[in-house]
Amino acid sequence: MHRHHHPLWDLCLCFVITATLILIRAPTMRGVDDQSYLNCSSTIQYGGLQNVSYPFWGLNRASYCGLSEFELTCQDNATALVTIVNQAYRVLRIDNTSPSMTVARNDYWNTICPSNLINTTQDITSPFSYTTDTVANLTLYYGCPPSPIQITSLIASSQFHCTINGTYMMSYFVTKLSNSMTYGGVNLTDVMTYYKSCNTSMVLAANRGFGLQWAADDKCNGCLGSGGQCGRNETSEDFVCYCRDKSYSSACSGIYVYPILFRMISS
Repeated sequence: MHRHHHPLWDLCLCFVITATLILIRAPTMRGVDDQSYLNCSSTIQYGGLQNVSYPFWGLNRASYCGLSEFELTCQDNATALVTIVNQAYRVLRIDNTSPSMTVARNDYWNTICPSNLINTTQDITSPFSYTTDTVANLTLYYGCPPSPIQITSLIASSQFHCTINGTYMMSYFVTKLSNSMTYGGVNLTDVMTYYKSCNTSMVLAANRGFGLQWAADDKCNGCLGSGGQCGRNETSEDFVCYCRDKSYSSACSGIYVYPILFRMISS
């Protein structure tokens, strides 16, 4: 004979099942206060940067909340810097959706006469690469000798002067030379030979800041989708997904109570 339950009995049964599952889940639910998860949940709000998260770290974010190459440091309590190949760059903007950022050489900010001169090009290495909208390079030549008379009129418009560490320097900037071998009756080989006689040269992006990009992290997207926060193991450098209960290699796991209850109640 089929036995019919009173609706109140079914309600009580649901309560017991729910309470039991919560108690079973209780040991892992304690992890809601997991410190790594909480630390990596915080975002960087600094200067003009807002809601900056993985792969960046530094300032108020722990080192395990980002990749080692993406450390942000501060200057004058107002400017965020990132270091690439031992060179400091001002971080003007970060777009995590692209993902990309706009940076500028810190030593050339608002000046073309920096305090120190080192022969260099603007080296950018992995994991960064230039965005497609980065403009052509600007080359600066410092400490140049008096120019030969045959090229003086051609290069005069690009001349500037710097006094660096007490030393006066005749200098020039060059964005792009003509594709032809001569310009205004001057052999451009002579021009380049002259520029090479200058003491120091510097290659920069010819605009106020330039774009850098990096590859999107699919593991991080999966971690975020599971309710976790992205980070790394500082020893192995492997990706880590910090969750409310503990850390996982890729994504958070958990018991979904409500679907189980629904199946029990409807059966």
